[in-house]
Amino acid sequence: MRPLFRSSGFCAALALSLAAIGCSSSSDNTAAPGAGGSGAGVQVEVFSWWTAPGEAEALQALVDLHKTKFPSETIYNAATDPKVISGGVEAKAVLKMRIDAGNPPDAFQTNAYELTTFKSDLLEPLDDLFAAQGLSTTIAPEILHDVTVGGHVLGVPVNVHRANGLFYNKTVFKQNNLQPPTTIDEFLTVCDKLKKAGVTPLALSTSQGWIMDLVFASFTLGKLGPDGYIKYYVNKTPVDPTVFQPVVDLMDQVVTDYIDVTAAADPMFGWTQAADAMKAGTSAMFMHGDWAKGYLVQQYGWTPNVDFGVVASPDSGGTFIYGSDVFSVPAGAKHLDGGKDWMTTIASPEGQVAFNELKGSSPVRLNVPTTGLDPMAVEIYGDFTNAKHRVAQVSLPAAWDTALVQLAVDHDKAAFMKVLVDNPVGG
Repeated sequence: MRPLFRSSGFCAALALSLAAIGCSSSSDNTAAPGAGGSGAGVQVEVFSWWTAPGEAEALQALVDLHKTKFPSETIYNAATDPKVISGGVEAKAVLKMRIDAGNPPDAFQTNAYELTTFKSDLLEPLDDLFAAQGLSTTIAPEILHDVTVGGHVLGVPVNVHRANGLFYNKTVFKQNNLQPPTTIDEFLTVCDKLKKAGVTPLALSTSQGWIMDLVFASFTLGKLGPDGYIKYYVNKTPVDPTVFQPVVDLMDQVVTDYIDVTAAADPMFGWTQAADAMKAGTSAMFMHGDWAKGYLVQQYGWTPNVDFGVVASPDSGGTFIYGSDVFSVPAGAKHLDGGKDWMTTIASPEGQVAFNELKGSSPVRLNVPTTGLDPMAVEIYGDFTNAKHRVAQVSLPAAWDTALVQLAVDHDKAAFMKVLVDNPVGG
């Protein structure tokens, strides 16, 4: 897990934010503008840091749907209220402080794999809600396992994201007479052709380790196959340098030859800027999670499968590396029933479709009608439901993040490998 607190100054700022939120808690029945309603009735405080294009609209779709299902309730999202919190990193830290202090919101966003980091008595069991919604038999068994901790369901999944996606600019590919690559050899061939044509093959941030993590994990899957990925990432077998050398070589080749090195190293060049570069046509491809789809649609009005396409990352066909965003209800929430009502909206088939069509992700239910999804969303949803292997995205060690950034600077593959060996997944 990445550290939430970076400096004593940051902690001091968080303390002020925490105090501000304490003055703007769910006991105040005046909702912030755009937070989900007029303030009448019960105000349910949720905590979500989705603010990027695609994310914000998807969350608002749930808020709007919730208002129709529970008209006496208003949703207030403190995590995106600029009066108290300035961004996602701070929001996560403030959330932890509030839960530890016994002043939790009524519901909060997290990742499925993070549920085990909370003390079980801090979260409200949601077994009855799961049973009432029929989720135990309609969501993927892998995700049911992920949200079950100590024999109890502790989170309701709102979506499933594919982390091993390769997006491409269809105009650039057509101009260069290229097909989207499905193997690593094809990927490298496409990169060579694009580079010769004066187009940067891959948009990538090398200043943000978590973004490089996604690419490195996709290359690991492509080089080692699903069994190797599961062995080293899921089962946490210590890294074998001989086995990982081809993955390291590929990663170094890509960050050396096939990216815009100067732009990628800019600390302000993140995943949205990489998506911007692909949209502009200065880069042709972008390897990232499928939340990028929601961004491209909402930010630019791009049409999936017309302006841009997506395939599974090279040599990973049949394997869906997934992450699942979930909401949980803290034990002792001021409006416990309201928090569970929010869970009901999230779990509903119409909530799953409304949210995921805008977010770029897939419904977590395996039986959702796809009539409300665009063609690309239907294809990705089909990849998920029909996958030979559905494997949970793994939080890689923070040391790997730092080492990946450094590899892009000095290309010292031996030093990078040493970090992998000395800092095993789960170590």
